Amino acid sequence: MFKKHVKKLSFFSIILCHLGFLAAILFENQNNIFVSIFIVMSLVLLVVTYKKTPLNSVDHSFEHVLTVAFVFFGAIITYVLSSSFGLNRVLSASLVGLIASFIPNLFKRSTFAQGVPAAVYCGAFVGMTNISVSTDYIIISIASATTGGAFGWNKGYFSWSWW
Repeated sequence: MFKKHVKKLSFFSIILCHLGFLAAILFENQNNIFVSIFIVMSLVLLVVTYKKTPLNSVDHSFEHVLTVAFVFFGAIITYVLSSSFGLNRVLSASLVGLIASFIPNLFKRSTFAQGVPAAVYCGAFVGMTNISVSTDYIIISIASATTGGAFGWNKGYFSWSWW
């Protein structure tokens, strides 16, 4: 019973976030007809998507640990590229995401490998942290472990076609 309420709460919080972003865009550009048309089209697509999204819960116990590991690797590699090698943070995250996107091609029969790029790219966003905010690897490690845990925990509440 508790899992059912958590699934619904997670699902409706995502809906509220989408609606909040669309409302902010509409509020900032009230006089632009093209923005209004874009908002209406986005709302229609969101409604269709939400109606077709199943709320199935699947247990991914060992995959949670691997997901946290891939988020961690994505964060650390991005942070190393930007802090040690002097690359731009956006370029570092793009490189990590690009390289991770080829992982499913290497392991075509693995269904888990299809979701690895998303976990690595999620970690890349953690690794984009400004060096003045996180001065060492401990903060990046804690942030990536927390993000990986949230990413892995939410993985079981939505039935994505690529998981």
